[in-house]
Amino acid sequence: MGLFSLKIKKSQIHCIRSALNHYENFVVIGPLTPLRYVPHIAALYAFSRYADDIADEISDTQEAAERLNEWQQQLQSALDGNPDHPIMHALRASVTRFDLPPALLFDLLSAFKQDLTTTRYETFDQVRDYTRRSADPVGRLMLRLYGSDDSELDELSDNICTGLQLANFCQDVGEDAARGRIYIPLDECEKFDVDPVEILELKSSPSLERLLHYQNIRAHKFLLNGLPLTERLQGRLKVSIRLFALGGMQILENLRAEPLTALYQRITLSSRQKRSALISALRPLKQYSRYISTSPAGSYSKDTP
Repeated sequence: MGLFSLKIKKSQIHCIRSALNHYENFVVIGPLTPLRYVPHIAALYAFSRYADDIADEISDTQEAAERLNEWQQQLQSALDGNPDHPIMHALRASVTRFDLPPALLFDLLSAFKQDLTTTRYETFDQVRDYTRRSADPVGRLMLRLYGSDDSELDELSDNICTGLQLANFCQDVGEDAARGRIYIPLDECEKFDVDPVEILELKSSPSLERLLHYQNIRAHKFLLNGLPLTERLQGRLKVSIRLFALGGMQILENLRAEPLTALYQRITLSSRQKRSALISALRPLKQYSRYISTSPAGSYSKDTP
C-alpha cells in the first residue's frame, strides 16, 4: 500500500471514529451498512459534524463564521486536489470514487453558516429553504453513494430528510432556544397567539402546546410523503431508510404525548423503541402501518399544515 493510500485509510478511520462517538437517534453506520460504504458514509458524516460543531459550540459568532469559511476553503482545496485535513482526505476520496455533486456539500455549509446569522424565520417557506440545504443534500448524497441518480427518488428523499429535520426541531425546541434560535415560523407563532419570547424563556402554555403539536403534524406528513421511497429501493438501503423514517415517526409520537417536554429535555428513543423500529423496518410496508395510522392530522381544524 502506497503512502497516499495509507493516508486515506487513516483519514477514513478518523471519520469512522467520529461517526461512532456521537449520539444520533439511530446509528449512522451499523450492521445495516455494507462494509464497502462505511468509510464513505463516515466521511460525509464527519464533514457535516465538524461544521455543525463549529456552528453550535463556538459562542463567538465572528469566530465561528471565520472557522466555517476556513472549512469551506479546505473543501474547495480538497476538491481541487489538495486536501489538508484528515476529513478532507477521506471526503475527496469519496467524492472522486462516486462522482458526488460538490454543490450538495456547499449547500450543507451554507446552512451551517445561516445558523450563525439567522435565528428567526418569518414563514415556513423560509424554513423549507433552509432544510433544502441543511437536510435534503444528505439523502441525495446517500442515494448517489448507492448508485441512484433519479429525480423522482430525490424528491421522495427530500421529504424524508426534511421530515427528519422538522422532527429534530420539535425534539430540540429547548436546546435551540438556549442558543437563541427559533425554527418555528413567526407567522405561525402569531396564528397560535404565542409570543416568541415565551419560547426563548421556556414558558409553557396551552397555546404553545398547540403550536408545537402543529409542528409535529407537519413533520409527520413530510415523513409519510417520503415513505414510498423505501418501496423503490433494494437491500440494506431500503431497510436503513425505513429505519430512519420510522425512528423519526416514533420521536414525533413520543413528543405528541407531552409536547411541552421538549422545552426542558430532549426526547429520545428508548432501546425498546429502537428494536421495535428495526423489526418494523424489516417488514413489508403494510406491516408497519402503526406508524402511519398514528398520524395526528385532523386533531382539530386549526392544526392542519
